Amino acid sequence: MTVPAVEQDLTIDLRQLVMTIAHAVDLVGVDDLLHGRRVGMLARELARQLGLDERAQLLLYDAGLLHDCGVSSTRVHRQLAVDLEWPGAQEHCIRGEELLRDFRPLAHLAPVIRHHHTRWEVLRRETALPPGTALFANLIFLADRIDVLAAPFHPDQGTLSHAGDIRMRLAAERGRLFAPRLVDAFLALSEGEAFWLALQPDAVHDYQAEMESHGDTRVIGWADFERCAEILARIIDAKSPYTEQHSRGVSLLSRHVAAKMGCDPVACAKIGVAGLLHDIGKLQIPDEIIEGRSALTAHEFDIMKSHSFGTRQVLRRLHAIEDIARWASWHHETPDGHGYPFHIGGDALPLEARIINVADIFQALAQDRPYRRPLASGQILAILKERVVRGQADAAVVAAVEGDLNHCHRIALCRQTR
Repeated sequence: MTVPAVEQDLTIDLRQLVMTIAHAVDLVGVDDLLHGRRVGMLARELARQLGLDERAQLLLYDAGLLHDCGVSSTRVHRQLAVDLEWPGAQEHCIRGEELLRDFRPLAHLAPVIRHHHTRWEVLRRETALPPGTALFANLIFLADRIDVLAAPFHPDQGTLSHAGDIRMRLAAERGRLFAPRLVDAFLALSEGEAFWLALQPDAVHDYQAEMESHGDTRVIGWADFERCAEILARIIDAKSPYTEQHSRGVSLLSRHVAAKMGCDPVACAKIGVAGLLHDIGKLQIPDEIIEGRSALTAHEFDIMKSHSFGTRQVLRRLHAIEDIARWASWHHETPDGHGYPFHIGGDALPLEARIINVADIFQALAQDRPYRRPLASGQILAILKERVVRGQADAAVVAAVEGDLNHCHRIALCRQTR
């Protein structure tokens, strides 16, 4: 759909956009939400130690923040956070490259992400790869593994006690896993206690705040931003085979229903993006809960309720899309005010959020789940009408769905026919 000129361009700080994506990716860590930010910090400090210029430092910081963008599963994240190497590590590197290479503002990071788990002894023989790219990718690998070895000791502030062992273990990989000059830079940089103390949460947050001052405000076309939203939706939906294309289905259905209800093209485009982004917070929900085959316990449901708040926390930096962020994070709010987690209802709950709420429920019921088979369109409509009676769904939105029920069903499953 062509978007009117008023929505063609957005003034967005690219640094904030990178940090927004990084925050979403870090949610997969569940118990450790700072891995990407620590790797970004370590990468930039290694770059400074090597004497690289400011442009290279910022590139490596961004690559560190986003190096795990190909990871959506909490199980995979746990495996990656155990040892120096893992046999399946290349899969998320390939996926990360695929996600970024077609997104123009960040495409330059794609080859670095692709090779950030490749041994130096392999990279140095890779003639098709520019030397600079090989070194940058290997630097991210080293920064990533420094953090993996140190992370278990952060909670009790015991990192200093284990610094010597970590230094020895990484030094032993000089010329094999890591480029000699990178290992030498790390050993020189990590001699001081400050290197290890900087990995504590307060110091990492302070470092991030300092990095946010390196703003990169530029005009990003609506098409580019929509592409970024699609990347995030792919990361979200890759969390489980049961959620494949959920965000895309919610986006398409929300946009279709909004058009049927008379919303203008700008609003339809924006609601489509909100549908793509609505479940960012689910990245922090353990796979075991997402893929559970029985009803959620009260504790599990409380954990699940946190995902809408997580969506808001991730998107709050992007001031240019404040309305989209609200609609996305309010997708479990209901007209009666008893939804979650903000309890917004009545006139305070905008039509756009009401549409996404219905589209989210419709798509989830139409899709296969580990605890039930997909429901037919008539069954879904009956459930939605019951929700209207209870004040949990907007009557006009459900009526719009009913008026085009079979087509809505196909759209929710990404099987558009017209």
